Amino acid sequence: MIILMSIIIAFVLAVTVSLAVYSARSRVVAEDTIAITIDRAGFVQRVLPAGRHLLRPFEQITLTIETKTKLASGCATAISTGDGILVKIHWSGTYSIQPSFISAGEARSQRLRNLPNAEKGLSRNVDILLRKLVGNYSVKDLFNPPLRERIERQLNQTLTDKLKPLGIAFNSLNLQAIELPPELAEALNKAKAIETLDGAIRHLDPTTREVVRGAYQLDEILHWDQYLPVPSRMAMKRLEQDVRG
Repeated sequence: MIILMSIIIAFVLAVTVSLAVYSARSRVVAEDTIAITIDRAGFVQRVLPAGRHLLRPFEQITLTIETKTKLASGCATAISTGDGILVKIHWSGTYSIQPSFISAGEARSQRLRNLPNAEKGLSRNVDILLRKLVGNYSVKDLFNPPLRERIERQLNQTLTDKLKPLGIAFNSLNLQAIELPPELAEALNKAKAIETLDGAIRHLDPTTREVVRGAYQLDEILHWDQYLPVPSRMAMKRLEQDVRG
C-alpha cells in the first residue's frame, strides 16, 4: 500500500513538474500574427504561426508581426515626366506579410528582421519605380485613362516581383491625385475655360457671337496681367511698385 501511494505521489509530482515546465516554456502567438524566435547567440531560429508553441531551451521570441492585409499610401514628389514637368503623384495600395516567401540563404535572417519595416520598403520601391516609368510619358499621357491604367499594371507587376523575395505579398496599387506645378495648372485651367467658352459661343447666332468674342478679347487687353503665369504676374507687380515708388 505504501509503495502504491509512493508511486502515485511520484506520478503526480512528475505531471505537475511537466505542466509547470510546459507552462513556463510555452507561448501563444495571436491570430493574424507570426512570431520570430532567436537562440541565445541572437541567431534567428524559427517563424511561429498563430497558436500555442513550446519554446526550445534558450529560445526566445524577439519579434511579433501582424500578417493581415494592410493599406499603405504615400506621395512621390518631384517626379519628372517625359516632357520635363515635375509632378507629385499620390498613391495607395494593399499588402500583407508572408514570411514563407523568404527563401533559405544568407539574407533570410536579415529579411525576417526587416519585416516590421515592410511599409517603408514598399514606399521606397514605389518611389523608385514611378521615377523610372513616368519618365517615359508626357504630362498629357498621365491624364489619359488607358495609359494611366497601363502604368498601374506595370507598377503592380514589377512591385509584386520585387517584394515577394522580401516576404511581402503585394496585392494592388492605384494612382490617386496627380499634382501639377501651380503655373502649369493655372495655364491648363485657363485653356479649359477658353475651350468651354468657345463651345458655348458656337451655339449663339452670328451677331451675338461676334459681340461676345469682342468683349472677351477686350477683357484680355484690359486685364492682360491676369493671364500670365503666377511667377511672371508677381514680377510685374513688383516692377509696377518700383516704378511708382
